[in-house]
Amino acid sequence: MQINHILQFQELLSITINHGYYYNNRCNDFIFEVENETMQTIKEYGIVVKQEPNKLILIIDAIKDFNHFCYLGEMELNFKITNKNPQFLNFTELPFISNQCIAFEQIKERELLHAAENVTIDICHESYSTNGINGNINLRLNKDNELFGLSSSDKNKFLPIRHSINFKERNVYWKYLIYGSSKYMEDIESLYIYEKNQNNSITFTKAIPVKLPNGKDGYLFISEKTLPLKERPNKQFGLYLNKSKNTENQLIKSLPCPNPRSVNFDSYTEKFYVQEFINI
Repeated sequence: MQINHILQFQELLSITINHGYYYNNRCNDFIFEVENETMQTIKEYGIVVKQEPNKLILIIDAIKDFNHFCYLGEMELNFKITNKNPQFLNFTELPFISNQCIAFEQIKERELLHAAENVTIDICHESYSTNGINGNINLRLNKDNELFGLSSSDKNKFLPIRHSINFKERNVYWKYLIYGSSKYMEDIESLYIYEKNQNNSITFTKAIPVKLPNGKDGYLFISEKTLPLKERPNKQFGLYLNKSKNTENQLIKSLPCPNPRSVNFDSYTEKFYVQEFINI
């Protein structure tokens, strides 16, 4: 006699990591880890764990009968996220500390695992026992036996349970270092960097003479306001030659976004800067 068992899967829970720096908002910089006790619980319930680049998904057998006293009571699930991108702090609004742990909490009737709209400094703690950026996630399900146990027949009203974590892009001052042998370098007092035809346009300081790392002369332009670091910038700045109010020569239509690798903190000004070299 052949017995056929049909599996029908149903999403129980998911945790998604988002980041404002990325164009699609998807943050693939973390690895999810399931704590040992949680893994044992998952096996007892026959839960399937699936990992996507920015998401952890728990799946259950929708046909399985959980209407039994052995499934009564609160279920505690603990996860850890570990960052794998060494440049993460450069473009993320977090304390500039190499080793830190972030404490995520489950908030009633709220999808986010933190009180503010983004991960904030107050839930980040310097860690001496771990390397890099880590996070601890503690979830408690089935407090009222709404998913498993005697009243589990109503679980479809509560599923799927979706949680998310939102990181914010770092806002920094942008620097452009202009150098080269172009004839326009002789008119440095008439060179400007700004955002053209935009409301609340962002402007840069006038040229500041500097010595470049190779010993050559260059000129520094610094944004007058902080700007967000984005994988695909939503601001477009150009280099212009303006000798009078009635003349404008566009030398570079779109300057590149500074690489987040160049982010540094100036202890004197207590500000973050990012820079890009432009040869004209």
